[in-house]
Amino acid sequence: MKLPWEEIEELTKYLREKGLSEITIETKDGKITVKKDAQGVIKSSAISSQESSQKHNTAEPETQKSKYYEVTSPMVGTFYVSSSPGAEPFVKTGSKIKTGDVLCIIEAMKIMNELPAEVSGTVKEILVKDNQTVEYGQVLMRLDTK
Repeated sequence: MKLPWEEIEELTKYLREKGLSEITIETKDGKITVKKDAQGVIKSSAISSQESSQKHNTAEPETQKSKYYEVTSPMVGTFYVSSSPGAEPFVKTGSKIKTGDVLCIIEAMKIMNELPAEVSGTVKEILVKDNQTVEYGQVLMRLDTK
C-alpha cells in the first residue's frame, strides 16, 4: 500500500494536538497507524486490505490464548494498585475476588476511575506496576475463574 502522506500528516498533527500516543484508522482500503514511541518519535505504518487478508490466510498458528481471564485497561491512563500512596492494594497475587470488587484505579485526565472485577475468581498475575502508564486494551491482570 502506498502511504497517503497527506493523511499521515493530518493524523500526526491530530496526535500532537490531542496528546495521544497512537491513532489507527481502518477503512475498506487498508489500515494506517501513527504512533509516538517512548522517546516521542512519531512513526507510521500502513497495510492495504489485500496485505491484511494475506496475513490472515497464512497457515501460521495464532498466538496461544491464555487459560486465564484477562483484565484489560478500558482507557489510556496511569495504573494504581491502591486508593492512595501507602494504602493497602485493592488486590494482590492470590487474592480471592468477587464480581464488582475494585481491582485497581486508572487515572485519566485527573479523574480516578475504579476498575471493578467482571468475574469472580483468584488473581493469578498482575502484569503492570503501580504508577505505570497503561494503554487501552493492555492486559493488566490475569484471573483464574475456576
